[in-house]
Amino acid sequence: LEPQKGLDVAVRALPEIRRRHPEAALVVLGEGPQRNQLAQLAAELDVPVFLLGRVPDVTAWLRRADLLVHPVRWEGFGLALLEAMLTSLPVVATRVSSIPEIVVDGETGVLVPADDAPALAEAVGRVLDDPGGLGARGYERARANFSVARMADRTLAVYRQVLSS
Repeated sequence: LEPQKGLDVAVRALPEIRRRHPEAALVVLGEGPQRNQLAQLAAELDVPVFLLGRVPDVTAWLRRADLLVHPVRWEGFGLALLEAMLTSLPVVATRVSSIPEIVVDGETGVLVPADDAPALAEAVGRVLDDPGGLGARGYERARANFSVARMADRTLAVYRQVLSS
């Protein structure tokens, strides 16, 4: 729960999301210094935000969700995205850093600009209205492009290329 993660943007998007989907709630896994600020913002906006802290089985929580919201401001590598995709969960994420290499906008998820609560709310609402095949296509992409075997093959190919030069 760091500023980089953009969870404040997700909380700010929640009132608009709930206009279309009144049952929507935000469940946040993890710990960090913004925990109290996020709880206070949720209380001010009167929206259901559950800050669960560290959980022993992230996959179990992903399987209970309707989608993964990943509103980061920057990201090294979006492992959480792959975890969600491997559970066939649709993804709404920001178009920053490595995320467009993982999530193909409109095919395996929906990408929005960072720090844009209205765009995030609109995208989440659209996916909740009709997730289509986003989850299934995300699963296929994660398995095909991000497996350990695939990454090892790609790394080996880079070494072979360098050695042949």
